[in-house]
Amino acid sequence: MKQIRTVQSKLFLVYASLITLLIVIFVTSFYLYVSSALEKKASESIHQLSLNISDKFDVELKGMDAIAGRIITSDNLRTYFFESTDSPYKELNNGRNISNTLFSITGYPFEFYQINIFRTNGKLIQFGKNFNISQLSPYTIQSQVWVNLTLKEDGRKTVIPPRITDWDQSNTIVLSVSRAFSEVLGKQHDSIVEVQQDFSVFQNLVNRSITIPGEEISQPTKVYVYDKNGALIYPFSEGIPPDQTYWNDVKGLANPSGIVKPDDPWIMPGNSTKPSEIIAYSRSEFSGWTVLLVESEPALLQPVKAFRNQIVLIGIAALLITMILTYYMSKGLTIPLQAIRKSIANLSLQTLPPATMPAPPSDLNELEELNAAFVQMCKRLEESLHEAVEARSQEIKARMLALQAQMNPHFLYNTLTIISIKAENNHQKEIVKMCSDLSGMLRYIAIDGSIPVTMEQELDYTVKYLDLMRTRHIHQFSCSIEIPAEMNQVRVPRLILQPIVENCFKHAFNKRPPWHIQITGKMCDNGWEIIVSDNGIGFDDQVLTSILTKINNTEPGIEVDDDFPHIGLLNIFHRLKLFYGDKAFFQLLNKTGEGAEVKIGVSDPRENIYA
Repeated sequence: MKQIRTVQSKLFLVYASLITLLIVIFVTSFYLYVSSALEKKASESIHQLSLNISDKFDVELKGMDAIAGRIITSDNLRTYFFESTDSPYKELNNGRNISNTLFSITGYPFEFYQINIFRTNGKLIQFGKNFNISQLSPYTIQSQVWVNLTLKEDGRKTVIPPRITDWDQSNTIVLSVSRAFSEVLGKQHDSIVEVQQDFSVFQNLVNRSITIPGEEISQPTKVYVYDKNGALIYPFSEGIPPDQTYWNDVKGLANPSGIVKPDDPWIMPGNSTKPSEIIAYSRSEFSGWTVLLVESEPALLQPVKAFRNQIVLIGIAALLITMILTYYMSKGLTIPLQAIRKSIANLSLQTLPPATMPAPPSDLNELEELNAAFVQMCKRLEESLHEAVEARSQEIKARMLALQAQMNPHFLYNTLTIISIKAENNHQKEIVKMCSDLSGMLRYIAIDGSIPVTMEQELDYTVKYLDLMRTRHIHQFSCSIEIPAEMNQVRVPRLILQPIVENCFKHAFNKRPPWHIQITGKMCDNGWEIIVSDNGIGFDDQVLTSILTKINNTEPGIEVDDDFPHIGLLNIFHRLKLFYGDKAFFQLLNKTGEGAEVKIGVSDPRENIYA
């Protein structure tokens, strides 16, 4: 068997085994956790349903019992009910009073089906769906089993199981709550108030509780309701002996609610007809009824089985995808390693980039296949070094051009001559001011030109230059400066404003004074701009064409003849372009009438134009 030596094979086997183990552990743990949670949630769901149905039954029964309680405690109703009517007029008036009193007690709409108030001597009052006052046979009333049970409760409530109503021919199945009372408190109870409710109301409560919204077919959940004696309340099955199989499973349990599973130890063999069924029960303290929800365990745990199948499929798919990705990942990782060691050994600044090595035999270590990527890296390194050196050369060249264009010896000689004349005339304050301005200018241009300055600093340098020029051209020129304060902190290259002003004195003012220079600036939505204008002779057309040609056809760093007369303007354009790139603009034009203007600025600047 051939020994595994390649990095690709080792990476594939190690990562595939590790990821497979992690996926198996994760999928198994996740399934066990979620399936347990789903099983618990499913069991709790039917338990909650049983509690919900029991609570809804209690709400309905309590409402019926409350009506019965208000009736037997109404003094007016008791007076009218026990009043003897020996004439049709009294009987009619008494019936009207009873109807009005019952209406005031129950309100509208009716929350019940029918109210029956009767005495054991046969008097019967019906209110609700029908209103009637009639006299029945005492035997008809006393023969009802539930009537005797109600009388024995001595005024306490009695919940009567569903049955066909006893007092009319509608064959309506009703469920009722009754209480016994007497004419005088303390005497034997001989009268009963019965509040009936249509049994379909309780059926609807059950159906709405177990129906799942959005599904046409309801869950296979069976609902049974037993009274405290085990008689079947729901579903109603007249004449059919109730199935007490489920009742036998829960009747001896002490807890008022819970879940009964087939494997519970107290379930006796043979008690449940289907051992795979789960029973959730809830016993009401108010009515004594027990609500049972029965559902087969396979159906209840169907979501768990569906989840298990999905997890298995997802796990298999994840393993396959992992194998494929691991294979290609290991293969891709080893390709760049082919000849890196030899390339590094041959690498030097003089041999950038190194020569590409031939592909090694397939049985060698794949680390050497990185040579191709390494060669590309060296090429990029060479380009980066070239760009860095070129940028630095351009920076030095631009600075040298700026020094040459901005501080020529004639200006310095003239300034020193004026200072000496001032000294002879004993103008000390003016000499101090001129020396301060001149030293400030020299200090400004002596600082590293690659460091940007603020517009405020650049403007201050220009003002010093103008102050020195005023000592030379006394009362011959004026200058107005309108730069908004918001431009003071804009970052700009050094010496972009004063050379333009100096150009006015050198070329524009070849005419008799007075001369005027105007410097205006503004912030735009997408940048800033400064305009320097004068009232001089303007640009000659050939000169303007020559300058614009130089601007359009030369790149920063390209050497320009030192004898080019407008090298200062060209220098400004180059440094703006180096600093701002293609966002910088530089415009020269003649004004209508006399004079020229130079416009510099930035359109759509970089994110941070402030110092």
